[in-house]
Amino acid sequence: MIGYINILWLYPFFLEANEIGLFRIIQSSAYLLATFGQFGMGSTFVKFFPEYKKEKGLLALTLTISSVGYLLLLGACVLLESYIAGYFANESPLFVEYFQIALIITYLIILFQLLEAYCRSVLDIGMPTFLRDIGLRLLTTCFILLYAVDQISFDALVWSFAVSFLFMALSLFIYVLLIKKASLRFDFSFINKKTLRQFLTFGAFALLGAGGTQIILQIDSIMVSGALGLDETGIYTIAFFIGTVIELPKRAISQVSMSLISQNFKNNDMVAVKKLYQQTSINQLIIGALLLLGIWSNLDNVYQFVPNGALYRQGFYVVLFIGLGKLSDMLFGANGEIIVMSKYYRFNVFAVVILAMMTIGLNALLIPSLGIQGAALASFIAMFTFNLLKFLFVWVKLSLQPFSLKSVIAILIIAFVYFCQLQLPIFENPFLDLVIRSSVISLVYLLLMYGFKVSPEVNGLIKGGLRKAKLIK
Repeated sequence: MIGYINILWLYPFFLEANEIGLFRIIQSSAYLLATFGQFGMGSTFVKFFPEYKKEKGLLALTLTISSVGYLLLLGACVLLESYIAGYFANESPLFVEYFQIALIITYLIILFQLLEAYCRSVLDIGMPTFLRDIGLRLLTTCFILLYAVDQISFDALVWSFAVSFLFMALSLFIYVLLIKKASLRFDFSFINKKTLRQFLTFGAFALLGAGGTQIILQIDSIMVSGALGLDETGIYTIAFFIGTVIELPKRAISQVSMSLISQNFKNNDMVAVKKLYQQTSINQLIIGALLLLGIWSNLDNVYQFVPNGALYRQGFYVVLFIGLGKLSDMLFGANGEIIVMSKYYRFNVFAVVILAMMTIGLNALLIPSLGIQGAALASFIAMFTFNLLKFLFVWVKLSLQPFSLKSVIAILIIAFVYFCQLQLPIFENPFLDLVIRSSVISLVYLLLMYGFKVSPEVNGLIKGGLRKAKLIK
């Protein structure tokens, strides 16, 4: 809800499209740079914490290595400053002006991610999750409102972005040191050549996987800014946010499925792995397709409620391609989790690196000819290919695949419901049209899924809802 208020209402109401684009590229570039500057130390800390948790200098060691990594990254940026400025100078000169803020935020993200790794290692994710997902967004809301009532300038608003990340990092730093009693002693006596080599080797391995993932997540905005300008990035940001709503259920399902798959592999229960593979595929398809149908069928109405909606409606087909990319990721189920928890876990890094290179290549090819729609199409093609590659790998190596006759039935129902909603009249009142169209889609969709018994889990949820409404016993 906070994200909706910020991205779809406050941003377009009080900021120009190029200013929204500036915020997006600062954040995208900072997260991308932080991944390389951290040198995989977040994952390394989690990996080696059980073995070295009694050593007082473990946290200080990872912070030191990451700080050195950041300084090397900073030096590289200084050396390449003319090339970086040249890439953005024509279309996004405002980003060149504020690039130093991205570099500051980069180190704050590194610090936060390492402290978050400590919290994960001691099984306490509440505070870092709250600061990242709630605190940062609330601070953003406050600063935008201050800007809206002319209490701060635009320059101060941009710098407030760094202040928000500083608050997030310092808050977690204080929490880890004072509440969790973490040690920051620079005692590296437990380190020898072999241990250091293990740390750096695993860190480099983790860097490849994390770096590839961040390229996939952030490179589209960066390349749109360089090729088309911050105005287009702002329009792309609004559309991207709408499209990514589809993947929210997958995030929750993935957190549960990861631990279950890990346990099943530990017990060598491949029947349970196969069942879970099929469950995640069909249930994510049903939920994701319903969300995509609702968003795509009502997208004209959605843009009616976005301030300056006529401008941001240029991202109409961005929503579709981003949504299809997310839906394809959901359709193939827990293939990534299965690979990571199997003995073939290294293949996931290989696949991520391939996808990262493919994403860069497709963006470079499609953005000049198709604009922001090209960036979204590149994301869809890369995501679909990535999942197809993982699907084939799991099928060949583990003889597992997630699809069944129910998958075909679900796809036919999705197509039928979409055709049905096209027959509905368009009401002049966008709110009325949204309510009627959404109600018809949801009712017909869920009735058909329930009637054809496509998913026992979905049928159980529907029955539970009907019982709570006292419509059935």
